[in-house]
Amino acid sequence: MQPNVLFLVIDALRIDHCSTYGYERETTPTMTRLAEEGVRYDNAFAPSIWTPTVHGAIFTGKYPSHTGIYGNSLGIPDDLETLPEAMKRQGYRTFAASAGAHIRKSRGYARGVDDYVETRRIGADLDFAQKVLGDRSFAKQVGFTLTRGPDDKTRYKYDRLERFVDDAADDGDPFFGFINAKTAHQPFNPPRPYKRMFTEGLERPRWEVLERAMEAIGRQAQDLPGHDIEKLRQVSHSGGDGVFAGEVEMSDEEWAVIEAWYDGAVRYLDDLIGELMAFLESKGVYEDTMVVVTSDHGDNFGDHGGLTSHIFSLYDTLLHVPLVIKPPRSGSGTGDGAAGDAAPAGKRIDNQMSLVDLHPTFLEAAGETPPDYDLTESLLGFEDRRYHDYTFAEYAGFDGPIERLQRKYPDFDATRFARPLQAVRDDEHKLIVTGALEGDHDRELYAWREDPDETNDLLGERPEVADELLGVMRDTLEPLDDAGEFEVPDDEELEEQLKDLGYL
Repeated sequence: MQPNVLFLVIDALRIDHCSTYGYERETTPTMTRLAEEGVRYDNAFAPSIWTPTVHGAIFTGKYPSHTGIYGNSLGIPDDLETLPEAMKRQGYRTFAASAGAHIRKSRGYARGVDDYVETRRIGADLDFAQKVLGDRSFAKQVGFTLTRGPDDKTRYKYDRLERFVDDAADDGDPFFGFINAKTAHQPFNPPRPYKRMFTEGLERPRWEVLERAMEAIGRQAQDLPGHDIEKLRQVSHSGGDGVFAGEVEMSDEEWAVIEAWYDGAVRYLDDLIGELMAFLESKGVYEDTMVVVTSDHGDNFGDHGGLTSHIFSLYDTLLHVPLVIKPPRSGSGTGDGAAGDAAPAGKRIDNQMSLVDLHPTFLEAAGETPPDYDLTESLLGFEDRRYHDYTFAEYAGFDGPIERLQRKYPDFDATRFARPLQAVRDDEHKLIVTGALEGDHDRELYAWREDPDETNDLLGERPEVADELLGVMRDTLEPLDDAGEFEVPDDEELEEQLKDLGYL
């Protein structure tokens, strides 16, 4: 029997802000429950630091430099089969919800998807009115937004997924569902009551519609006594551009407020996953469903000397992500080492793995033989073994952020960040290369297990280790030298979404 598969991504979630991994605030109780019923990976790493390149890698099962999905070339090439196409070929009904402006139909993410949800901005136009009247999930989202506040259409995505699961379960069809939820992404303004959940003293109107009315007439709608609330909101909305450019100074106490808002957003998303799990149980399909919860990358809150958002670096504040897999009950998987056959509840796996490994994992669970690609391996069997000698990460998506920073802060030279980054990790060390692998570049070397905060660059002490890892990168990865031309999308709605997310 083929298991159902749900792939749930909490965008921009740092592993060290998950209570599942020991964080002091209870931000992820649902994730913890799933880990207690399944497997928790303590050293899962993203293949990049940016939503489109990470998802491109997972959906194709290959690292960015091997597909060309990096920089400004972010569509899935036509000659590469996508994950939903492969699942559909195995008889699955498929669902996917876009991640705003990034994971969209025009980039190939609707290929193989039976029910594709392209999220959009809520705007007071004729199409908006028709959508409210014709789509009950959208009507729920509008009501939620006007009362409790915006969540970047996350509730809409989950409601649509539940409707999809309802139909597939009633028909007895195996289903695959994917959601990327961006409420924990900047601007860190989660809906009521989550923004004040970990922020004592935050004042805001009871209803969102009142908050918007106050702001429309120039009144301050939110307040936090003892803090400059407008400064905090500007930093959180921009992702910290002013901090990065050296124009805004933030104290530890101010960052703590923004992180508390972020934590509230994380808890909101975790609670939505909890509601989805309750729905699966009500439909009698929870036990037969593999649930995978992870993040595509983390975020920076002044880390590493003032880094903000998720640009221009390959540090583990961005690459180290949570990963929890709740397998289906024993016998629900297919093939050797089936999805539910060897996963004791509450298992923890310490060996490193890459999110790219999820691609062959999903395919094997569906009964498909994964493609032959030396750099990935199915996780089925859920053994704490050495999956890889090396894992990698790559980034070249710098044009948009550089143009944004140059426009906002003309005196700040952001062009110095216009260099590709690639990293390799063995079981002890991690090498980061900034610049061309075969040309001019800078290197950093860290003992990532001993120094998880990456504060002690060992390049001067262990140059031979760096040389060896550089050789591995040169032998394994392709140069990131064909990033394409940066273009603002010819679509006002997409352009506004990218601005809201801090990419333009």
